[in-house]
Amino acid sequence: MTTEADLIAALVDAHRNGTHTVDPAPYSALDRAGAYRVQHGVMTGLGETPGLYKTAVAPDGLGIVAPIYASRLSQAGEVQFPEANVVGLEVEVAVVLGKPMTAEMDDAALLDAIDHYVMGVEIVGTRYTDRDAASATGGLADAMSALGYVVHTEWRPAGADLDGVEVSLEFAGRSIWAAPTKHSFGGVRNSLMAYARNQMPAYPLPAGMLVTTGSVCGLVKTSGTGRVVARLGDQTITFDIV
Repeated sequence: MTTEADLIAALVDAHRNGTHTVDPAPYSALDRAGAYRVQHGVMTGLGETPGLYKTAVAPDGLGIVAPIYASRLSQAGEVQFPEANVVGLEVEVAVVLGKPMTAEMDDAALLDAIDHYVMGVEIVGTRYTDRDAASATGGLADAMSALGYVVHTEWRPAGADLDGVEVSLEFAGRSIWAAPTKHSFGGVRNSLMAYARNQMPAYPLPAGMLVTTGSVCGLVKTSGTGRVVARLGDQTITFDIV
């Protein structure tokens, strides 16, 4: 019988070895509470801590969260990120909290807690043989396919209008995406607001926390190595996948 300890150990090994050979089927059978236990057990087993949170809205409308590890959070510049397990890139807008968010706050107080926005690029990866074969809970157990994050050094004011801003991605010398922004969850703040009302004790929302809230271009798949050049309006992030 496969236990949660077995599921945790398999994902820990995949993280350490840079492999994507884990069968998603037993993870897809977990309920949400079990998926969170596995997700947190993997982070603990690796000796990692959150560098930022990734929020999303689950199919049932509740906010969900996964950590992106502090060791895999970088500022834009001469960053080199290993190719192992990378499946693609997402240009995103993250928020930085100026005040704590609690589930008891009303909408106005939650919005007031957001200090500013910042551009980021999520490096999406998987430890599964086929991430598309995982259920929503299977994806949650594997940290919603989070692998790494590169953040811009400059910020935008909270509430900045980003509708229709041009997004582009170049990889290994060729254009792989160019289109206006289209947010995964309908707006920069939506998944954060949903998670703020459905917080997990292991992942609180203190002042200073960086939270990424969904892609503005969807997942743009990549393979191999090369330089990434991501643009959101007049801001640019560059780094290398090696």
